[in-house]
Amino acid sequence: MNSLMRRHEREADYASYELTKDAESMVSAFVKLSKENLSNLHPHPLYVALHYSHPPILERIRSIRNMGNKENQPR
Repeated sequence: MNSLMRRHEREADYASYELTKDAESMVSAFVKLSKENLSNLHPHPLYVALHYSHPPILERIRSIRNMGNKENQPR
């Protein structure tokens, strides 16, 4: 169930990026949330698989930055 929820969260991140095209604002929001929630930035992958309903914050930030980089590449 957690795996399915993480997949939906990734899809939601992608949809948010597609609507805003503003990767840096999304990253800024995730950084702020992680500080406020005292998030573990490097959780063990097994712990993530068993307990996390959202992707780890650094994974989400990397993914969003990759989306932004792909948009800025010349065609």
